[in-house]
Amino acid sequence: MPAFEQYYSGALQEATRRKETFIHVTASICAASVVALLDVWVGARYCAKLIRGETSPRIATWLIFEIGVVMSLAAYFASRDHSIVKAALNLTDAIVVTVILAALFIEQRGAKILFTRNEQLCLAISSITLAAWTITKTAWIGVVGFQVVMSVAYFPTIESVWQLQPGRSPEPIETWGINAVAALIGVAIDVTGRHDYVAMLYPLRAFLLCMTIVVLVVRRERKRITHNFLGR
Repeated sequence: MPAFEQYYSGALQEATRRKETFIHVTASICAASVVALLDVWVGARYCAKLIRGETSPRIATWLIFEIGVVMSLAAYFASRDHSIVKAALNLTDAIVVTVILAALFIEQRGAKILFTRNEQLCLAISSITLAAWTITKTAWIGVVGFQVVMSVAYFPTIESVWQLQPGRSPEPIETWGINAVAALIGVAIDVTGRHDYVAMLYPLRAFLLCMTIVVLVVRRERKRITHNFLGR
């Protein structure tokens, strides 16, 4: 009888463990799907705004994004432990950024693309990081290095929305706000269950910098509204 009870108890614990694992995996897949759908939807809206001339993105930002997002994904999958679910935001970003960059080049076809001194510096840092990862092939160097590159990529856009120039903001607040929400969900996916801190770097960096742009756009809009009110 004790042997039977021990067997039954062990079987019950195993069944409970499998149930919890199933629930966790299902929840992670659902959350990753939400992140991917939000990312694709925001990217599609951004492209539409770009084509209609409702936004004026800095092409340097998206060039550096392209380097950072693709190589960050490659570096993560070169690591020992990797997961498509954990890298959901990085994976869909690779597609979305490529499409946006292509749309930018098509929209500016025939026009000379000029870079500011800060943008040239950002591109140089990106190229150096790419070379360092290519030589070392070390996953941590690649993942951390390309998060630095992706952070640097925001500088031209941050510089653009920081300047309090008249007129509409060059960046749509809803795009960066929804990106921040998607990134926050991505962080939650990576810190639950098997903590994947390497994968977490990508959405955490995205969340912090997207929120920075949201705050700056709100600041710019409030200044513009105040200026228009006082001007009357």
